This record gives sequence, structure tokens and C-alpha cells, in this order.
Amino acid sequence: MSLAELLKAIMDAAKELLESEGCSLLLADQKTGDLIFDVVIGDKGDIIRGERVPKGKGIAGIVASSMEPIIVDDPHHDDRWYHAIDRKYQFNTKNLLCVPMQVMGDFVGVLEVVNTVGRDRYDVHDLEKAEYIANQAAIAINNRRLYDELTNRIEELTALYEVAQSISLAGPDDDVIDNICKSLAKSMKVGRVSIIFFDENEGRLTIESAFGLPESIVKSCDIDINSSIAGHVFRSGDPMMVSDINREIPSDMVVPGRNYKTDSFISVPIQYKNKTIGVLSCADKNNGKYFDSFDLRIVTMICSQVSQIYTNLVNQKITENQRILSRDIDIAAEIQKKILRGIPASFNNHMLAAFTRPARSVGGDFYDFSKLNDNKYSILVADISGKGIPAALFMGSALNVVRAERRIDSSPAGLLKNANRYIFQDSEYGMFVTLFYAVIDSHNNLITYASAGHNDQMLVRSRTREVIMLNADGKALGLSDDENFEERVILYEPGDFLILFTDGVTECFGGDLMDLEHGERMLAEIALRFIDYDPDKLIDYLKEHFKTVTRDTDFVDDITVLAIKF
Repeated sequence: MSLAELLKAIMDAAKELLESEGCSLLLADQKTGDLIFDVVIGDKGDIIRGERVPKGKGIAGIVASSMEPIIVDDPHHDDRWYHAIDRKYQFNTKNLLCVPMQVMGDFVGVLEVVNTVGRDRYDVHDLEKAEYIANQAAIAINNRRLYDELTNRIEELTALYEVAQSISLAGPDDDVIDNICKSLAKSMKVGRVSIIFFDENEGRLTIESAFGLPESIVKSCDIDINSSIAGHVFRSGDPMMVSDINREIPSDMVVPGRNYKTDSFISVPIQYKNKTIGVLSCADKNNGKYFDSFDLRIVTMICSQVSQIYTNLVNQKITENQRILSRDIDIAAEIQKKILRGIPASFNNHMLAAFTRPARSVGGDFYDFSKLNDNKYSILVADISGKGIPAALFMGSALNVVRAERRIDSSPAGLLKNANRYIFQDSEYGMFVTLFYAVIDSHNNLITYASAGHNDQMLVRSRTREVIMLNADGKALGLSDDENFEERVILYEPGDFLILFTDGVTECFGGDLMDLEHGERMLAEIALRFIDYDPDKLIDYLKEHFKTVTRDTDFVDDITVLAIKF
């Protein structure tokens, strides 16, 4: 039974049990606080969907705010009554009973019955019945929503699995890109998919593979890099998710003769080693709905696979590498490896090294590097709450947001504030991310940094052998939609070591009890031992050390370390 069918069944039951002419469910919009008429059944059997009652308006709004039931005998002479729905649908409400619906302390919505049959007003017995129905309805609606959310998660993993299967089962003579295109269309249930790559020799974008596109567009092959949607995504390197192409996209960017069934589409850059090499686009959902963050997450991760495979096709003509990939691929682990960009071995006179090791096959730790100008670069290390596939899925989305916002504002406090807003919107099941972000000025020997609830980081002084812990005020990203972050500045000297890490490192060093303070002291002692060496020596030592950790520890958390020698 779908959610709409469930709501109608609840309405029918409530209307009969409470002997009423009409019955409605007003479900809460978690973003705006408005109440939405998902179903209203009147005396003519009319069904109304999508009408909104603004937050705090009318009897229903008051019940939603106070969480107390209300009986109204004459709503037309009650100042609290919201007349808009009655007037619009020419319905006459004579009396009503309104009760809140909640489950485990969470507000779900409001149950409202109108116009008693065979009696003048609702009484305390009706109220008791209504409250019982509302409680059962809240549980049923909540369970249905949880089921729908789980179904979405399964669909994500199914899409990734089917694309992986199309890769792993492909023979040496098969067109793997075509297989991915068809598998993606099937698993995401969309009518159109296109994979476009940039031909460096010709300096143009060409359609490598397409599913469901008009033949006239496919035959033309070339895509205008300066005045098309794919060209914009390729040039900017930013994903694009659109609900209404006619309202959100300039007309000169829309390809003539597109004739799509829906106005919603998603277009994501395909990147390889910090370079955009193509664009993957999906349109025409079979169910006619908009693309959402789940779809963006799937396509973003699949783009990582497409980039590696295309590079193999171009450089090695699908030789031994493709067969090894098809034999050994672990889809989630491969996607995560490709999402994490490598860092350079040096920047000006700075030397850098890093490594990450997930607790399971995939994890939620990530790090990133970006050159800002000839003298400045940014680095970050982050830790997603939880482990395994959920953390890996959220990691890809969070990293995508951070990289996009860094192009707008690369300052530590500004970037964290802007990124937090979007990560909060995309957060599911209470997931969040702690993150430490720093901008290094190699000309003025400055480190400007901010922290989003991340554990303290280390600056190890070469001259004094002092270990300075770096911290700043700020909550983890994704906990609330509007947060400010403290920004701090510290000078470094030549020979100093900057060590960024996740708490999995200090937990591992903390022994069986995972004593974080002891873990910090151990890491500091090791850093001082390697203060006179290049950072790759420290990283190599830590890699070997973590290999010898006994299975009792079982890597309770992901491990990531990034070291910089000034």
C-alpha cells in the first residue's frame, strides 16, 4: 500500500468511526512548518491534495503548535478558523474536531474530522476515538515513510551494483561505456542518459554514448562547449540539478528539438585526477518526478567509475587493466578511491604526504588539497559520522559540496558556513561531518584555519620541539542549518610539521581502552621522532604501524593522516 493509499484508508476509517461528513489529514512539512492537505474527503467524496495551511494558521495550526486537541462547534464565528480551503472548494464546515498526530515525540501532522452526522456536536467520547485513531495513524505513516526511505537506499545500492555488473561482465570487445549508459538508465528508471567526453585533440565535446536521445542529437555528436548545459557543467566543473528547465536555464542553453517528457534533469562533471574530462546527464524520470539529492549522489559516484574506465579505454584499449578491474572490483571501495583526489608531493618549498585507511571496505574519512594561487593552497581532513556504506555515500555528497563552495569562498570560516547549509539539507538519519580546514600562505608563513567540531590538530615546532594543538570553535557540519565558525591564524617556521588527522588515529594509538589523550601523546612523540625527515617517512611509518595492529582493535574507526613539512 502506497502512502497515498494508506492516507485514504485512514480517512475512510476515521470518517466512519467518528460518524462525520468529512475527514482530512494535514501532514507537517518539516522544512517550512506548514500543514499540507495530502487527502481531504468531503461529503461529495472529493479528494484534494497539496493544499497548504501556513504555519500557525487556523485551528489545525494551533493544534500543531500546542499539541492539544480542539473541538469547535461553530467555526464561522471563531476567529481562529482558516476559511481559505472552504472558500476555494465551496465546502461548508459546521463543526469540527482536530487532534495532533505524533510518534515517539515527533510531530507528524493533524487529524481533522468535520460535520457530525446524527448529532449536533463532537463530545469527549469522539475526542477519545479521534486521539486513538491519530496515534495509530501516526505510527502507520511513520512506518510507511521509513519504508520508503529504505527503498530509496536500496535503489541507490541497486543502481551502483547494476553498473558494476555491466563493467565486471563486459568482455574485452564490449563497449563498456554503452553498457554503463544502459544500466544507469535501467537502474535509475530514466528515459534518457548521455555520456559526453572532451576530445583534447579536436578541442570539442562529443557524445560517447547515449540512451533514449533523439537520433538527430546523437548524430550531430558535437556539443557547443560555450552555450550548452553540458558545456557549462564541463567548464565550471560543478554539478547541475534542475527541476524546471524553462524557468531555471537560459533559453540559449537549451538544445533545439530536445522534446523531453519532463523539465527536470541532472548533469554531473566526470573528473579524473583534478581534471574534468566529460559530463554525465540523466533526464526523463519514468515516474515524471523531479531529480533529487539521492539521484545526485548516485550519478556523482558513478561518474567516478566512468572517468577511470574511460581513461583505461583511451590509454590501454581495455586491456589487462579492464579485466583486473572486472575481477577485483569492489564497487563502493572503488568509488571512494576515485572520489579522493591525490595531493601533490610538494608545493613551493613545502612537502606533503597523506594516507587513509577505512575501518571496513569503505569509510567516511576524506582529505582534500586545492591550489588557490601561486602562494596559497588549502587542505582539509574530515570524518563522517558512522562507518561503511552509509558513511561512504554521505562522504561523496559532502566532499562535492565543499569543493563547490570553495570556488565561491575559500576562507576557512566562510567555506564552513556556506558548506554547512547544504550539507544540513542533504543530511539523512542524523549524519554529520567533522572537518578541519586550513589555508596555507607560503609567502607569509601563515596558517589560517577553522574547525567544524573536529578533534584538535598538531603543529610540531622544529626549533623548540614543542607540540601546539590547533582548535577553533564550531559545530560539526550538518547538525543545524545556520552556524558560525571561528577562524584563527598561527605562524609557522621552516622545519615545522603540520599534522592533520581523524580521531581514528588517536583511538588506535589509545590502546584497548581507546584513550584519546594517550593516543595524542603517542602521535606527538612519533611526530617529534620524525621532525627532521620528510613527511613521507612519517606516513610510511604510520602505514606499517597500523598494519601490525591486532584484530582485537578491529580498526574501530577510519584512519586518515595528512602531514606537511614546511
